[in-house]
Amino acid sequence: MHFSIAGGLAKSLDRAGALDCQGLQIFLQNPRGWRWRPIPESEIQEFCDRRRQRKIELVVVHLSYLPNLAAADGQLYERSWNRLRQELSLAKSLQIDYLVCHPGHAASNDASLSRIAQGLNQTVVVSPPPPLILLENTSGQKNELGASINELYQIMSRAVVPVGLCLDTAHAFAAGYNLRLAAGRKKLLDEIAAGCGLASLKVIHLNDSLVSCGSHRDRHWHLGRGAIGLRALREFLRSCPPGVEGVILETPKKQSDDDSRNLTAAKKILNQLAKE
Repeated sequence: MHFSIAGGLAKSLDRAGALDCQGLQIFLQNPRGWRWRPIPESEIQEFCDRRRQRKIELVVVHLSYLPNLAAADGQLYERSWNRLRQELSLAKSLQIDYLVCHPGHAASNDASLSRIAQGLNQTVVVSPPPPLILLENTSGQKNELGASINELYQIMSRAVVPVGLCLDTAHAFAAGYNLRLAAGRKKLLDEIAAGCGLASLKVIHLNDSLVSCGSHRDRHWHLGRGAIGLRALREFLRSCPPGVEGVILETPKKQSDDDSRNLTAAKKILNQLAKE
């Protein structure tokens, strides 16, 4: 599950441990601001030690919201990639496994996709994995790139460095992949197999959707209470390749029991699949 870092980075591991999670996702900084908070070496070491103590198997970092990796404006483009490089460097110090980022907002054309690929090449050459950068599919709202698997493949095929894939179920559903239907689930996975490759899929963001299929709106919702439903989410996970290393929830946190309720639903699905 995605957890807060309020009180220090290591507190996120305590929150994960309290809910018996083997993995988690965090932001490294305030996700809605450009200001950078230097992280002392003592806090970095505390995080690494706490992770070992709690036996957390997977830690994923999500890039903050303001960077636009596809920006046509040169100044914003440089600022965005510099921020990603800062977060990637810190993530490396924290021994993070993956860094997830959205492709960005821009016109859907070759120039936009090439800008992202160029940034990936320049960044990963200087700072090779781990952590591995994962591109995340989007719902396609407000000129978001990456709503189609083909767009993600076009970026990855132009990058000459290792890049992986993070798949968000709510985003895929809103982008028009109807996960409620077997044909829709097959279409999504077939497109991944034919383009990015199933081996590139490392992390799944398991979210229900508050909005309908094809709405192109990014509205995560509680598992089993949205437009996708538990059965469809279970069937999607059943079809996923074995190389997926983690399932992360980004469900709303409005009530005190929201996290525990959503985790219970997710674990029930995974336990059913494990028994089968």
